[in-house]
Amino acid sequence: MASRSGYSPRKIGTIIDAAHIIIGFLVVIMAFFAILKPAKYMILFPLIFFLASVLSFFNAWFMFVTYQRNSKKKATGVFYAIFGILLFALFVVSAVSIWIRG
Repeated sequence: MASRSGYSPRKIGTIIDAAHIIIGFLVVIMAFFAILKPAKYMILFPLIFFLASVLSFFNAWFMFVTYQRNSKKKATGVFYAIFGILLFALFVVSAVSIWIRG
């Protein structure tokens, strides 16, 4: 059964898988450099939190679009959305403390 957006659940799943691979690879590379020399690559910490929040919002969107009639899966989507909001808050706090403070 097609979702409201016109994408089939299989196509949306492929998009989510591609997002997991790309964003996961970027987070691992940035975390490696940030841990290797924290003073030099301190700017990467807010970006890591931002990418993690984007991935969490992708997962929440996937749960809402794909499982419209399954309340347990929608509850999982709400959890992903709340987790994405918390990660985005960490992004804002770390960005302000690192980028503004200098």
